[in-house]
Amino acid sequence: MSTAVAIEGVAKIFNEGSSDQVDALQGIDLHIEPGEFLSLIGPSGCGKSTLLRLIGDLLEPSGGKVTVADKPAHQARLDREYGMVFQQATLYEWRSVAKNVQLPLEVMGRSKTEREDRADAMLDLVGLSEFKSHYPWQLSGGMQQRVAIARALSFEPSILLMDEPFGALDEMTRERMQAEVLDIWSQTGTTIVFVTHSIPEAVFISTRVVVMSPRPGRIADVIDIDLPQPRDEDTRESDRFYEKLTEVREALRGVEGQ
Repeated sequence: MSTAVAIEGVAKIFNEGSSDQVDALQGIDLHIEPGEFLSLIGPSGCGKSTLLRLIGDLLEPSGGKVTVADKPAHQARLDREYGMVFQQATLYEWRSVAKNVQLPLEVMGRSKTEREDRADAMLDLVGLSEFKSHYPWQLSGGMQQRVAIARALSFEPSILLMDEPFGALDEMTRERMQAEVLDIWSQTGTTIVFVTHSIPEAVFISTRVVVMSPRPGRIADVIDIDLPQPRDEDTRESDRFYEKLTEVREALRGVEGQ
């Protein structure tokens, strides 16, 4: 069976050999299976986002190897194996919602009909069909992030990389977005790698949580989240949710003492 992401002995050093050298990551070994929803959590500065960017070929490792969809990360990016969603939606204000979603397909040279049909399908998936003619500045922060997710999924990537996409949202909107992204994940089967600082968020959305140590970031623990699917508000009130919350919290406390 193929592996969605294989990270083997990966290290990342910034400004190597200079007085301001930063050892960001060291000895990272991680395999992510197709269809997983995996979250990365750890202290600030532990290299979570750096690791995500290595998977996405936005950075090159200083050592080790990153394989995505059974090919080198760089080739996977050229083959458009993944979409990315960041903390800010980074939408183009002068393009309508539909045109923002269509943008990757335009770059890929897809036909006008295909672009429009695919954008309609993705906006329906994220519940924004009626806003297709609106502009980003007319939408709330949560709605903008849903457009960003629709855009990232428009070309049917096998992997979705999400870097604290809900970090700037208020708590109620954030919880709604967590439920919505789980629904999207269940409908699409896309592998998701998600960076977060929130323990409840990591536990609610994930099939596994990777706990990272302070810099240089290492994998301190990998915790299976065996909460039943689909997850809803009852999940957040369940005893098993609190047990997993405690397990991740204790793992983080352990690395903070290192």
